[in-house]
Formats: sequence, C-alpha cells, structure tokens
Amino acid sequence: MAERIYVMDEQANLEPLEEAPFHLEDHLQELIARHPELLAGEQIHPSSPRRWILISREQGIPETSDAGDMWAVDHLLIDQDAVPTLVEVKRGSNSQLRREVVGQMLGYAAHATTTWDVNQIRRRFEDSRDDGDEVLDELLGSEGEPNADDFWENVRINLAAKRIRLLFVADKIPDTLQRVVTFLNEQMPDIEVLAVEIKRFSGESQRQMLVPRVIGRVTSAPARGSSASSNVTRQSFLDRFNDPSTREAAGRLLDVVDAVSGVGLNPGRNRVTIRARCPLWKSTISVAWLYPVSGENQNRMARDFSFGMQPSDDHPPELKVLLDEWVNQFADDDFSHSHETSGVRAYYIKHEDVAKNIDVLCERLAKVLADLRDLE
Repeated sequence: MAERIYVMDEQANLEPLEEAPFHLEDHLQELIARHPELLAGEQIHPSSPRRWILISREQGIPETSDAGDMWAVDHLLIDQDAVPTLVEVKRGSNSQLRREVVGQMLGYAAHATTTWDVNQIRRRFEDSRDDGDEVLDELLGSEGEPNADDFWENVRINLAAKRIRLLFVADKIPDTLQRVVTFLNEQMPDIEVLAVEIKRFSGESQRQMLVPRVIGRVTSAPARGSSASSNVTRQSFLDRFNDPSTREAAGRLLDVVDAVSGVGLNPGRNRVTIRARCPLWKSTISVAWLYPVSGENQNRMARDFSFGMQPSDDHPPELKVLLDEWVNQFADDDFSHSHETSGVRAYYIKHEDVAKNIDVLCERLAKVLADLRDLE
C-alpha cells in the first residue's frame, strides 16, 4: 500500500501528499548529482555527518589499468575524509535491484580500486568546474585554505587500501537487498555497504517532498569512512610501538622528516605516511609508511617499515628516474623484502631489522626528501 504524509500550513490546514515513485531512473540520478545531501550523510554517520563532492556521473571503470573503460558506475562521490563513494541508482520496480545489482556493484568495486588513477580523477573534478577550490573548501571546512594535495593523496591511499563506500539507491529498497546489504556491511571491515531509500511524495498543489532513509548501518561497529587521524600526534604514534628499539628507530626517521623542509606526515590510526613535495609535481609524494604493529595483517599497500613509491604514468621523466633510484637501492639489501601491489612499489623491513640498519635508512630517507625538494 502506498504511503501518505501530510503537510500543514499556517492555518493548520492539511494537504495529503501521496507516495509517487520516480518514472525514470535518470530523474533520481540527476537529483543525487545536484543534491548529494539526499544520501542522508547524517544517518550514515550521526556523530560526523558525511558530506560529498561529485566527481562525475557515469564514472568509467576499466577492466585493467592499461585498458579503456568497460563499465560505468552511476555516480562517483568523495566524502570529507577522502573516502571514495560509489553510488548505483535503480527504481524500486527494477527487478535488477533484487539480486543482480549486488554482484554488479562488487565487480565495480573490485576493478575500480585497482585501476582508477587518482590524478585523472582529480583532473576530472578540477576541469569540470571553475569553483573547485571553493567546493573543496566547503567540503573540508578549511576556512579558505583547503589542502588539495593532502586531500587527493588521502584519496589515493584509501583506494589502494580498498577503503571505500558502496551505496545502493532507489525509491524503494526491497527486503532481499536490505538483508544482503546488512550482511555485507557486517562482514566487510573496510568497505561500508549501505542502501539509501529516497521516497518521493507529491500533492495537488504540485508540492513535492523527498524522504531519505539509510538501511544497513551497523550501529555496534566502529564508524568507517570517518576521520581517525585528527587526534594522532607524534608521541601518541610512537607510544604504539611495544619494542623500545623500534620505537627509537621510528623517532629517528621522524626526526629526518622534521629536518628537511617541504615534507610532512600523514598520521592515521594504523600508520604514519612520510611524504614530500616536489616542484615538478602538484601532489605530495609518498615515500615511506611506518606501522607500529609488525606482521602480515596490515594495509595491503605496505607493511612494517616500507620504503617505496606510488608510480604514475603522468610523472615527468626526471621524477620517474629519481623515484626509481630511491626504490632500487633497497633491492640488494639482505634485510629488505619486495612488496609490490597495484598501488605501490616498495620494500619492507621487519621491525627487528629496522633498528639494526637505522643509520643507512635515515641517510637514504634524508637524501630522497632533499632530492625531491630540489628537483626542478
């Protein structure tokens, strides 16, 4: 049975608004593109409501990084914590919403996280609008000085870590999809999977009302896709190391960062990323990742103390040569281990070996940070 809501005017007269499903999926897609707030970010994360910027509608997804687009997700959004959000929109009457759309979306996620180039995504956002800085400033709440380089670097990190959000949107979410979404959201710690039902009501006065409802949120689980690094300091990060010698070694590497101008840290719950600025490149460049916990069960893009880079076909030749030299010097070490994924090329060093080789690691880190800073 269709639902009804009532609107009361100043004279306490009631106007009934009847539920009115969308006739075309494109109408709902266009509404979301113009008004991402319809995705009810305050319901997704009540303590820190989600806000988004729209990268594009029909964002292409290739099967491999060197191929053309094979699929397209209805919307690509990114929230204030640089978490990519893939949105697939269907009408409630579409039979695909019962089952097919889930496999479709998981396929999109699997390929997007390994094939998307963040530099291309950034260019698409910046080239599509003249007010990109203002939009990013509003998203980040940075009071006129948004750090775009840091934001896009975090997008890159989240993609490489498979830390994304998947949203199924319709004017009616069937029970079967509700159960699947809740199950996936409970079982996938880094990927947030939710459904958003947006019901439309209209009346004789042509007044319309849109009512969003988020489905599948796991209230007992830690919030995902939210800022976790705002309270991380150098000391709180170092305090996470149980072994004193490894803690001291991490401190010495951070001292190197402090000593070289133009570089910075990206602290998070589970790691610190060491980055550098380079005059030849508009984004900061990650060169090392330090993890307080040693072992296999870490971010797929790095582990232990990792030294390397995130390659890009768009890097100028001089920068490619410098970064190749930086990574290659670890190839012949008897204490380093290759750790290459689609998102990073690096060598990791186990905690017990870091302290033994800290002098050479500090020397190498200082050199690459200075070389990047001075590369013109």
